[in-house]
Amino acid sequence: MDEKKYRFSNNKFNVQTWGEFNSIKTNKLIFIFGAGYGADFYFQNHSDDIVGIIDNDESKHGHRIDFFVDEISLKRCKEKKVLDVSVLKQYKNDNLVILIANLNAAEQIAEQLDSLGISNYYSLLAMEAIKRKSIVLAKDQIVNHCLLTECTDEIESNKLIFYSTGGYFGHGKYIAEQLLKQRRNLDIVWVVTDLKIEVPKGIRLVYWKNKRKYIHEMRTAKIWVHDDMVPLYIQKQSEQIYVQVKHWSSITLKTFGFDFTTFRKDNVEIEMCRHNSKMMDYIITGSKFDTDTCRSGFGFKGEIVQAGSSRSDVLFNETKYRQKVKKHYGLDDNKKILLYAPTFRYKLGGSNIREPYETNIDYELIIEKLVNKFSDEWCVLLRLHPLVSHASKSITLLDYVIDASDYSDSQELVAAADIMITDYSSIMFEPAYVRKPVFLFAPDRKEYINGERKLLIDYDTLPFSIAESNEELTNHIGNFNREEYVIKVDEFMEKYGVHEDGHASERSAKFILDLIDGTRS
Repeated sequence: MDEKKYRFSNNKFNVQTWGEFNSIKTNKLIFIFGAGYGADFYFQNHSDDIVGIIDNDESKHGHRIDFFVDEISLKRCKEKKVLDVSVLKQYKNDNLVILIANLNAAEQIAEQLDSLGISNYYSLLAMEAIKRKSIVLAKDQIVNHCLLTECTDEIESNKLIFYSTGGYFGHGKYIAEQLLKQRRNLDIVWVVTDLKIEVPKGIRLVYWKNKRKYIHEMRTAKIWVHDDMVPLYIQKQSEQIYVQVKHWSSITLKTFGFDFTTFRKDNVEIEMCRHNSKMMDYIITGSKFDTDTCRSGFGFKGEIVQAGSSRSDVLFNETKYRQKVKKHYGLDDNKKILLYAPTFRYKLGGSNIREPYETNIDYELIIEKLVNKFSDEWCVLLRLHPLVSHASKSITLLDYVIDASDYSDSQELVAAADIMITDYSSIMFEPAYVRKPVFLFAPDRKEYINGERKLLIDYDTLPFSIAESNEELTNHIGNFNREEYVIKVDEFMEKYGVHEDGHASERSAKFILDLIDGTRS
C-alpha cells in the first residue's frame, strides 16, 4: 500500500492478506468476531463453515445470528445464536482462528484476544484494505455490498413495514395493533434499532443495521408506514405505497422538514426531505393545522388523510395505563404523578448534534407547591427526549424523582400522569387533549425561540402558563384555575381544528386495509 502501508497501530494488521488467512484456517475452528456488516460481507463472499459469531455487545447475546447478518449464516454456523467472547476459553489457541469482522474496533478486539492468549486473529477490514489499497474503499465496499445487489424478489401484497424512530411506539404502534385485531393474514415487519424491544405476536422484527435484510424487507413490502425519513439508499417501486405518519400528534409547535432544514441550512437533511417528498403517497394527519403544516414541511401535494392522532388514543384509557406505569415503577395507587418532559437542544455550533439541556428545575419547591395546591403524595417522572435519553443516567435525582427516560412509550406516561411540565416539546398538547394541566418551564425562552428552532405557533398564544424561573413556575401552579384552563384549551383546540376522540388508530387502520385491498378510491 506504498506510503500508506501502516494504517494500524497493530502491525499484524498491516501485513495480513486473505491468502495467509485462507492458508492458516485449514483444519482450524473458525469464529467471527463482530455480528454486523463485516460478518455479512464474509458470508456472501466466502464458503467456510464456522463455529459461531462472537460479539462484545451484550444486547446481542442470545439472539439468532440471522437477526444481524444474512440468513445464509444459519447454514454455515454451528452455533445459531450470538456468543460472548468467554466461549473461547474452552479452546486451545492452536486450534483457533478468529476473523475480526468489526469495522470500528478491530485493534481493541485484538488487544482483548491477546489478553486471552489467542494470537491467531485476522482483521477483515485490514485484509480488504491491503487488497484494495485503501481503507476507505474497503470499508465502503464492506458496508455497501448489499446495496449493490439487485433485488429480484416480488412485492408481497400482504406485507407492511413500519418504522417509528427505531423503537416500538408512536402512531405506527397503535395502527399496527389495530391491524392485528382486524386482519390475521398480514405480514407486519417492524424496523428496530434497539434489541430489547418487545412486540406483540404477529409482528416480526428486522434490525436496521442488517442492511441486506432491511433492504429486502423494504423492497418487498406493499405498504411502508413511517414516522421519520426513509434513507437515501432506499428507492420505492411504483407498485409500493408510502404512508407517512410523522412522529408528533395532531399539532406540533416546531418547524420540521423543509421548513426546519432550510432554517438551519442543512443540505444533507434538505436532500433527505426531497427524497422522501417524491416517494410519499399519503400522509396521515390529526387536524387541519397538522394537514397545512405537513404540506409545507414535507413539500407534499398528494392526498392527506385526516384521521386523528393514533398514538394519543391511549389518553382515553387512562386507568389502564396509570395502573401499568405505577406497577412498572412500584408506585402506590394513591401516588400522584408529575411528568417532566423537557426537549433537547442543538449543540452550539453543531448543525445536527443534539444534547440535553439542564434547566435547573427545583423539584423540591414544585412538589411542595403541588402538595399545598392539590394535596396527596406526589412523585416526578423525568422523561428526557429519546434522542438524548442516555444523558439521564448521569443526573443525580432526589428519591421521589424517577428516571423514566428509557420507558418505551412516552404516551403511556402521559396517560398515567396527573400533570405535565415541559418547555418546547410538542408533547405538551397531548395531556391537553383530555384537559390535564400543563405548565411550561422555559428559562432559555429567548435564546431558544430566536436561534434554536423556529416555531409554528406564537409561544405566547399557547393555552398554558409560561414560566422562566422556578418561582414563577410554582406561582402558576399555586394559582391554577381548572375552569379557566379548560376554557382556554377548548378555544385553542377549536382554533387549530383538533378533535381527538380515542379512535384515530381505528380510522388509520381502516384506511391502510383499504389500500391493501385496493378499495381506496
